[in-house]
Amino acid sequence: MRLVLPAFPVVLALALGGCHRQPDPVLALVESLRAAAEDRDAQAVADRLSDDFKGNGSVDKAEAVATLRRYFAAYESVHLAVYDVSASRRTDTEADVGFRAEFNGAARRIGGLDGFLPPSAVERFDLRLARRGSDWKVVAADWRPIEPVASPSP
Repeated sequence: MRLVLPAFPVVLALALGGCHRQPDPVLALVESLRAAAEDRDAQAVADRLSDDFKGNGSVDKAEAVATLRRYFAAYESVHLAVYDVSASRRTDTEADVGFRAEFNGAARRIGGLDGFLPPSAVERFDLRLARRGSDWKVVAADWRPIEPVASPSP
């Protein structure tokens, strides 16, 4: 499983851009996942997954978190960016979020990890979120590798 979570400037723009309302809790959840991944904090990601979480190929919460712990331990640094964000509310307690996540990282230089692990990847994520009490949680996630989008030439 390769789970890469993104940088999320939209929430920051809402919080700092003179907007007087609170940031959307759905988008704030995605930003908190991005920050946790960039901090390589698998427990912080786990705290944002529902107990009944299901990922690609029937990955459950325990397996997803264990995989994240291994990946985070293998990298010295992780940098993430997110683009093409779409969020829609199904109901007051359910939402769907999709985005493109770009990962860049520096693998640890022990045991040849730096030659084995990829320094970058681009993934498409589709998340199903649900409110559990007062918190929003990720209840399902699908992801797949995609081709990077070329930057326009100046």
